Amino acid sequence: MTRSRSVLVLATVFIAGAALAGCSSSSDTPVTPTATPTPTPTASLIGGMTECTEAAIKPVLEGELDKDVQLMSFSDLRCVDGWAVVNGTIGDGEHGAPTSFVFEQEGQFWIPKQQQDVCGTIDYNTDPVVAPVDAQVPEALFTPACLAG
Repeated sequence: MTRSRSVLVLATVFIAGAALAGCSSSSDTPVTPTATPTPTPTASLIGGMTECTEAAIKPVLEGELDKDVQLMSFSDLRCVDGWAVVNGTIGDGEHGAPTSFVFEQEGQFWIPKQQQDVCGTIDYNTDPVVAPVDAQVPEALFTPACLAG
């Protein structure tokens, strides 16, 4: 073995020995095993999951409307697999237009979604119109979310 190789091996053994010595206990007191620490929940779990209720979704819907538009009616709330669709009428208070609103659940929040973003590439030439493979909304909600209002 060459001298530089011998020095390298000796240095490695010395470092490994020092590391092991640092891990051992020099006290004569026996070490009592400790319980495994309980993991703490992450920040994303705080607050839980939101519910599919008018009380949870209606304020989000109203918050998305322009200041001169009001929600005149709220009906037919349907939820499937973290998605919600509600029918509503929006307008000036006297005249309104029926509209479908789509929401996706993200933890404790309902996030408003635009139909053009979540309904996929709809082929209106089929009869009946079916949910396209690139739709994000569940098939059970496709018609009320994407074809109504």
